[in-house]
Amino acid sequence: MANSQLNRSGQAMLIWPVLVLAARMQRVLTYGELHDFTGVIAVGQAYPLHLIYLYCKEKGYPLLNAIVVNQETGFPADEFPEKMTPGRFLEERARVFTFNWSVKDKPRAEDFEGFQSATA
Repeated sequence: MANSQLNRSGQAMLIWPVLVLAARMQRVLTYGELHDFTGVIAVGQAYPLHLIYLYCKEKGYPLLNAIVVNQETGFPADEFPEKMTPGRFLEERARVFTFNWSVKDKPRAEDFEGFQSATA
């Protein structure tokens, strides 16, 4: 199935392991890089990244979506679900980098699908 045919939960599932690997490597990704790795176009990333945000919030995890940034600013786009100061983003990024993602359950499509009705 082509990435353009994936639903939003499917896109979130595709993006999740890329972000976990980047976090393990302590690396931020630009929206363009995320597109290159997943095929999910940059303008279409807001919703699946929001689903990842909601999942992390529910589980009490660091906000994994915080390591996806605008190439020019080095910070997430204005559509980021929480208003944070630059300092707070850097703190959250450090939390993402030091969190042991490998021992946590990986989300399933139905985990993300539960959030879609709440955000639609």
